[in-house]
Amino acid sequence: MLTVIIVFSCEHQSPIIIVNTWPFSNATDAGWNILSPSNSKVCGSSIDAVVAACTNAEDDPNIKSVGYGCSPDENGHTLLDAMVMDGKTMEAGAVASMPDIRQASQVARDVLLSTQHTLLVGPLAAEFAKSRGYKPISLDTPKSHDLWLKWKNNNCQPNFRKSSNWIPDPKISCGPYRWNVSDVNLLELSDQRINKLDINNHDTIGVIALDAYGSMAVGTSTSGSTYKIPGRVGDSPIPGAGGYIGGAVATGDGDLMMRYLLSFQVVDYLRQGIGPNEACKRALQSVRSPKKWYGALVALTSQGEHGSACVGFANFKYSVRASWIGDQTKIIAVSCTELNEL
Repeated sequence: MLTVIIVFSCEHQSPIIIVNTWPFSNATDAGWNILSPSNSKVCGSSIDAVVAACTNAEDDPNIKSVGYGCSPDENGHTLLDAMVMDGKTMEAGAVASMPDIRQASQVARDVLLSTQHTLLVGPLAAEFAKSRGYKPISLDTPKSHDLWLKWKNNNCQPNFRKSSNWIPDPKISCGPYRWNVSDVNLLELSDQRINKLDINNHDTIGVIALDAYGSMAVGTSTSGSTYKIPGRVGDSPIPGAGGYIGGAVATGDGDLMMRYLLSFQVVDYLRQGIGPNEACKRALQSVRSPKKWYGALVALTSQGEHGSACVGFANFKYSVRASWIGDQTKIIAVSCTELNEL
């Protein structure tokens, strides 16, 4: 029997493109090198491309809120969230609040490809990773420990606890905290908001890629909000919130943004024929918050059209590399909408 193997050159397949939520050009290039390898005629998959981009960011010590050694929680520890979503099957794999394993996006891919689950959390997510051959190593570093100590020496300000009905008062003191069961007005508590947390507490890499075979994938990775309450999970590992096939990714105040499933909203607008920039803006308009907040969305269609919208940032940039825009990553600056203009 004669077996014929046909190997296509990347340049003869569908146009390829990769975008990510920040001007992390090294991460974008890492993903591009999977989609369009210079020394091979075998085109890489969009899944492997988004994982390569996220992994590059996870390993980059200059990125403050992705990967190990940053964003310590109240206890001084770094924990990681990540998600990978496959456009061919609409399956997703994710990990959240995972300790001791630095390759969060790779573990998320393993959840996607080797299990029937979508999300694994906490220390047991790390146990799963170890069963897949990943080596445990602390996510804490001297730099993250020093950052945490400075926060402790500043009376643990800012933090994510809402009210003075904790004892001691989290507005002026560190914990350990316990609930003050006397004279509690839950209606008043529900209206309280933290207003001291800013852009420096939120950062995520979100990546969308289209490969030479027309398949889309989405990947996200983050170490979450700095000084978060231990156990907190944001929008990044949640399908439809941190990212969604079709496609969109989000970055910013994950606690607020995940309530509105903004990535899913963007994709829904794209399905209606609305362009990427306007789709992102309309999704952001759905958010209702009495406090100042920060958020950005980046969209990519199956035809390779991309766009973005943002709010609250002084400036926002995302990166893109495509087969039709030259042999380098391009940084796109986005003018953010003022909160009162949404």
